[in-house]
Amino acid sequence: MSISSKVLIISLVLGATLAYSLFEKRQFSEMMNVAEDAPVLRELPDFKLTNFYTKEEISKETFKDSNAFFLHFWGTWCAPCEAEFPEFLKFAKKFESDNVQFILLAVNDDNGKIRKFLKRFGELPSNVIISHDKSGDSMNLFGTVKVPETYLFDKAGKNLKKFIGPQSWEMEAFAPRVKRLIFGQ
Repeated sequence: MSISSKVLIISLVLGATLAYSLFEKRQFSEMMNVAEDAPVLRELPDFKLTNFYTKEEISKETFKDSNAFFLHFWGTWCAPCEAEFPEFLKFAKKFESDNVQFILLAVNDDNGKIRKFLKRFGELPSNVIISHDKSGDSMNLFGTVKVPETYLFDKAGKNLKKFIGPQSWEMEAFAPRVKRLIFGQ
């Protein structure tokens, strides 16, 4: 094989590699042009859950008169969930007078373990509803991969924010930031 043939082959390989790299870069750039905070789940999906204590059905309609509501995925088997739970309840209490509701949805869990876990906290804030999805199907509906994960929806069902992983709910600035998201203040 002559030197010019080798140069031609190397040039073709480099050209093909460069073309493929540019193609992939364009694909990646298009994917990254989505607004960073744009949620994958834009609107509240239709759902049906059950209140853990009263056995009443919970759906989108339950929150039609609320200013906003949180849907918090957790489990008694999840150490980060267990650690953030007390401060999340304190956080919810800050919104009782604002007509903001909270669904705390235990997934892939056992009723007995949930009852035992919740006994530690006594009476829950009046704006907190506990629910249980034993099968974990609701995680797929909302696009939740792991817990804890929390969604904030406005009264029209628009997803305002998704909080991934445990949060520092007790931080002084957290509640005012959330209120600005909800009320635009």
